[in-house]
Amino acid sequence: MNTDRNVKEAIDALEGIFLKHENLEYAKAQAAYMKNHFPFYGIQSSLRKQCFLVWKGEEVFKEIARDNLIQDLIRALWTCDQRDYQYIAIEIINGFNKNQLQQEDIYLIKDLIVNKSWWDSVDAIASNILGKYVLKFPEEGRKMLDEWSCSENLWLMRATLIFQLKYRDKTDFELLKGYILKYSSNKEFFIQKAIGWSLRQYSKTNPDVVSEFVKSVQLSNLAYREATKYL
Repeated sequence: MNTDRNVKEAIDALEGIFLKHENLEYAKAQAAYMKNHFPFYGIQSSLRKQCFLVWKGEEVFKEIARDNLIQDLIRALWTCDQRDYQYIAIEIINGFNKNQLQQEDIYLIKDLIVNKSWWDSVDAIASNILGKYVLKFPEEGRKMLDEWSCSENLWLMRATLIFQLKYRDKTDFELLKGYILKYSSNKEFFIQKAIGWSLRQYSKTNPDVVSEFVKSVQLSNLAYREATKYL
């Protein structure tokens, strides 16, 4: 089995689908919205999802799945230029259910967070697949999160704040508070925005606890404004 050839053939097939729907004018608008960090094909989200479904139905993709090459495919998609490929990779990995996750998958998750990083990819990965992972492997997940919280990579730090966004009553608020206090003096916009976002989200489940917390600590204006939106 030639892993590289099989993965390349799958990506070539996806490229062919994308090129049929390429819209250069919309691609410029997409790139501008993302501060020109990445080029795009100019395919809107709903159409891109249709492209994904068509691609998944092709034999070349089915062979990847049968040969257990999904992780190789995800990593290869992450190296492609157009941002559309990373969105497809996220579609694949976020489609994993909790039972499909393996303990070593945390290294793939980390790699996707720290490479080609921007809020669109990091937020989708952290609030979905990372959230599922920590629920399944709480000990390993907590260990990695604590390591990430000590890193200088703002995207890893942001991930520690937002991985519980969908947890609702499963939220470990003590853990969240610990990370918030750790980052309280960090002036990075994406960190302060995440602090407020995480508190705002949990306030939908437990408004009294969030209200008490924001009164007891000094948050940035941005974080406070976001946190108290529903209080």
